[in-house]
Amino acid sequence: MKKKTKAYKMVTVALFAAILIILPVLTFVFNDWSDPTPHSENENRDLAAFPNVTFDKFKDETLMTGIEDWFSDRFYGREEWIKLRNGTERLIGKTDVSGVYTADDRMMEIWGGFDEEYVGKGLNALNKFADKHPDMPMYFMLAPTSQEVYAGLFPQGAPIGSEAELFEYCREKLPTMTAVNVMSALKSHSADYIYYRTDHHWTTFGAYLAYYDAAKAMGFKPSELNEFDIEHASVSFRGTLYSKTLDDSVTPDIIDYYHLRGEGPIKLTIGENTYDSLYFRDFLNVKDKYSSYLGQNSPQMEITTEVEGPSLLIFKDSYAHCLIPFLTAHFSRITVLDMRYIHDGISNHVNVDDYDSVLFVYNAISFSQDRDIRGISID
Repeated sequence: MKKKTKAYKMVTVALFAAILIILPVLTFVFNDWSDPTPHSENENRDLAAFPNVTFDKFKDETLMTGIEDWFSDRFYGREEWIKLRNGTERLIGKTDVSGVYTADDRMMEIWGGFDEEYVGKGLNALNKFADKHPDMPMYFMLAPTSQEVYAGLFPQGAPIGSEAELFEYCREKLPTMTAVNVMSALKSHSADYIYYRTDHHWTTFGAYLAYYDAAKAMGFKPSELNEFDIEHASVSFRGTLYSKTLDDSVTPDIIDYYHLRGEGPIKLTIGENTYDSLYFRDFLNVKDKYSSYLGQNSPQMEITTEVEGPSLLIFKDSYAHCLIPFLTAHFSRITVLDMRYIHDGISNHVNVDDYDSVLFVYNAISFSQDRDIRGISID
């Protein structure tokens, strides 16, 4: 028996050693050297480039660090190894994989709560911004994520935070803004398809529910659900949470476009390019299908309509992308700013006083971790 155990250990060590030797060789042999920084469609980012070999980099150890980063991003069969690792963790009973909990055919981002001091700095910046424009109506929407709505799916005692508490904290600290509470509406529709199963965003129907409550808070009449034609643009979407887990057992998602019957033409301008639609259908053919709503994140977008209505300035994260198409029926002009990409002051992009109202749209998790929103107080 001891001989068999010893033999088993020796075979295991030998296999492990073989992997350590063979895997780097395969990585170098099968790497596509013609593309120094290939794009990972699954992770939606450029992979690390092989570092330039210099004596100075060798001396300060940045060469080895660069090689380690390159190998980590490029090792042979990388996604298959990640799937194997994550699958093994699930088999041994681990309840979360890469910060994602899966239950009831649903992936959910795990968020442990918020730091009042950290969030408070962002709220102070918003208050300074509001103080500069005292006559401007301002609205603050904190969108819950699926963790908040489906908290009951987590194991008892799971270390998850309360996004409702975060919303109340923000409401209290933003006395001159109207807080748009969309949590009740979303929780009351938890049995409906309001969040993607494999992505951290809400679905178009989830965004519609938020739009309906925002309309009431902002003083305009929302369009009813039966006024839209719903297009199932894709049924094979696997999003950001899938990218972390590579768990094929969860059902792929549906991308829906809601078309308001009778709505007039819309122009979307991003940089020097102008488009006749808010939907970028080319993204339906790649993994990043959520970017078919308004395209990928950019510092500034301009939307103009033929509506005889007010103008709106929006500060946002990507949760706003499938919400904004509902707003175009009520505003003649909508400017969209993303503070993650603006570091030179708001006044270099817009004159806030040119607008009739301001709307902030952030999901709870991203807002609790956002440092860039502090730049809103800088002129």
